[in-house]
Amino acid sequence: MEKKFIVLSLIMMLGLLLSACQPTPTATPPASDNYEYGQNARVEGLEVISLENGQANVRVSGYLPDGCTELHEISVERDGMVFELILITRKPSDDIVCTEALVSFEEIVNLNVENLEPPYKITIQNQDTTFSLEAYDDQKQGEGDFIYGNEATVDSLQVTILESFPVQVSVTLEGTLPDGCTEIHEILSSRDSKTFNIEIVTRRPSGDVACTMALVPFEESISLDVVGLEAGTYEVVAQDQEASFTLDVDNLLQEPGGEGKYLYGSEARVRSMTVDVIASDPTEVRVTLDGYLPDGCPKIHEITYERQDDVFTIEIVTRRPSGDVFCTMAIVPFTETVSLDVAELPAGDYTVRCGGLEESFSLDL
Repeated sequence: MEKKFIVLSLIMMLGLLLSACQPTPTATPPASDNYEYGQNARVEGLEVISLENGQANVRVSGYLPDGCTELHEISVERDGMVFELILITRKPSDDIVCTEALVSFEEIVNLNVENLEPPYKITIQNQDTTFSLEAYDDQKQGEGDFIYGNEATVDSLQVTILESFPVQVSVTLEGTLPDGCTEIHEILSSRDSKTFNIEIVTRRPSGDVACTMALVPFEESISLDVVGLEAGTYEVVAQDQEASFTLDVDNLLQEPGGEGKYLYGSEARVRSMTVDVIASDPTEVRVTLDGYLPDGCPKIHEITYERQDDVFTIEIVTRRPSGDVFCTMAIVPFTETVSLDVAELPAGDYTVRCGGLEESFSLDL
């Protein structure tokens, strides 16, 4: 009986030692990506903005439901000649306060249509568009010899300033080619002071080939190199067509006394504006602007205004560091106050405008 007790005691002690040597289980590490993913973006516009051989750039615009939801990625799926764009959004899963106002977005998506036969179709949510990419296949022409020239006729020219950083300027050319064999080879852009000159280089197969004789319409878009340009008005000339565009602020500046460069623009978004007339001597008028910046990099550089007759126009100039820098993706709210100089103005009604908003105030005698 005593031996059995000793054996049982030894077995129990051995079991305790073995359990003490086992590693202590640890808790499952928290997920590093604390976001909820979905498809909460709403698309309002879909536009092909530039075409090049084998490539198509598509502009997608719309809005996000609140200030916490951000656009995570745009994936592209192709079925034959149909490209489907899928917008994936994400929102922090933590319990945080979000602004309820809609947040607009605009993104550029590149599609690879090389070696595909047009026309192509793009679909995204309830939006779709169809386009063709005119490209001449050297292999189909056998010898691959061409005659180059300037046979395109430009009928219209349109300049569009894109909301981006740095500011981008797109030029759309519409016109005709003289026959079915002539095609656009390349579009060249050069700048002389404040004038951009655009030249369309065409090519047609050399040798005895059959060509349809009807005029062939074209529409092409190119981007102008405007990075580093000073604020001002610039002219764009293509043959006998002319257009102009204005840069409100310098597109790339060196900060005086600083080491880094900044990109200046108008990234601030104003959601509300209030105008208060202060009964003082002289009378003061204060404008309060509430809005947000799209991410953590841009800062408000200065707020300026100008008056034309009875209308005050306020402009918010922002700046962000140039180069490859890390930016937090959450929007940054701001509240700014601007004092208007009304000391010598006559009595009457006046209007204040800023970022699409408009308010009025009155000055008494």
